[in-house]
Amino acid sequence: RAVHLRTFLTAGDRIRKVAGFVARHFRDQVAPLGYKVFLVGVNREACARYKQALDALLPPAWTAAVYTEHDGDAQDRPLVARYQLPPAREPEVLLNFKRPDREPRILIVTDKLLTGFDAPLLYCLHLDKPMRDHVLLQAIARVNRPYVDADGIRKSAGLIVDFVGVLRELRTALRFDAADVSGAIADLDLLRADLLARLAQCAQDYPGGGMDDAALEEMVYGRLLDPDARARFLEAFKEIEALWEILSPAAELRDHVAAFRRLAQLYAAVRAAYAERGGFVADLAHKTRRLVQESARQGGPGRLTAAVTFDARAVQALREAPGRYEAKVFNLVRGLRQEIDASPEAAPALFPIRERAEWVLHELETRQTGGGAALDEIERLVVEREQMLRAARRSGLAARAFAVFWRLKDSFSLDDDAALAVAREAEALMAQFPNAAINQEEQRRLRAALYKPLLGLHRDERAQVVEHVLALLLQSADGGA
Repeated sequence: RAVHLRTFLTAGDRIRKVAGFVARHFRDQVAPLGYKVFLVGVNREACARYKQALDALLPPAWTAAVYTEHDGDAQDRPLVARYQLPPAREPEVLLNFKRPDREPRILIVTDKLLTGFDAPLLYCLHLDKPMRDHVLLQAIARVNRPYVDADGIRKSAGLIVDFVGVLRELRTALRFDAADVSGAIADLDLLRADLLARLAQCAQDYPGGGMDDAALEEMVYGRLLDPDARARFLEAFKEIEALWEILSPAAELRDHVAAFRRLAQLYAAVRAAYAERGGFVADLAHKTRRLVQESARQGGPGRLTAAVTFDARAVQALREAPGRYEAKVFNLVRGLRQEIDASPEAAPALFPIRERAEWVLHELETRQTGGGAALDEIERLVVEREQMLRAARRSGLAARAFAVFWRLKDSFSLDDDAALAVAREAEALMAQFPNAAINQEEQRRLRAALYKPLLGLHRDERAQVVEHVLALLLQSADGGA
């Protein structure tokens, strides 16, 4: 049986068909994820033949055959010798396999690397060799190493493509207690049924068909304004997305592509609407991101989540434009965040306004205020910002000193001249103690020095002013974090 099985598994026509499947599967399902693959042949002859067949279908640099070298290969097994990886090159090839930007992408193996080789990028194992017990368990565990890519996308699973029926009877193949293993391995048919059930549930929970701009805005800033409802939606989508990334593309999913795309667009819109930073595709996984980008329009989520300038003209334009007040408030605050990020020199004076704007968003999300009232409050903050910027230009102070001045004159009993003197002294002291934000000794000396220009105040108020100014200076020095 063993001799006949090896003959069957190394037959030329079968090798070509399996290689064709592996090449298509890699291009369609693995390459879009940025992951890598093992192909396990029954022996060294099979590995060499797979390398030869795959070289005709994929760039030769994408694949490498890794197996043990035997004496006499050059004479007795010329094909095996031809594709034998030189021992001196093997460490370099294995290291490159672990790197996302290096070749090879597919390793063809039979015994080597099936135990102990740790490559988190390895996602798919094509199994074309009978295995049992610990060897099988070690082999399938190769694809289950945790991995997070440069975009922050986490590998959600490993995939086993079984050509010889090893996993059909897992408990038979693993003669020791395999209860935990069987619970960790799921047939794709079960995952597919789970995915379709979850999609159907989301179609009920989040209806809307094609979701035009008005319907999308109503969903994003209406029903999903509540943080708990939003968290439930985001969690439900992420579970669906993980299944989609594993299963797609597949003929069984063709009728569900539109439904999943609509759900992914809604997710991207929600993430972009409520995240402080992030583009239209937010943190979508690889295949999902490509699906959404292919169908992205200029309107829809891109329009609904656009930042606008935090000024009176923008507020007036938004008041006259159609749409929900909640969307307008979030877009204005997003504009304020971007202004602070883009102009660090002006940021210290804007921190108090940002804090109050963020509080408006909190009140809006928890439905303690309505959209119209929130927009009114944001408009008041816009007016205050413009008054503050005019005063800053007239004062001639640097941004950090002006932030101290503006805060002191409004919050304490200092007159403008006294607040101005403290602000100038504070700016000079920060130049004297530039590392106070990270150096405890400098921070202590800065605190002590701040008492000097405040000797005219009552002791209790003087202590409050010092701590207030110190907090503002350290916040400014640390970028407003």
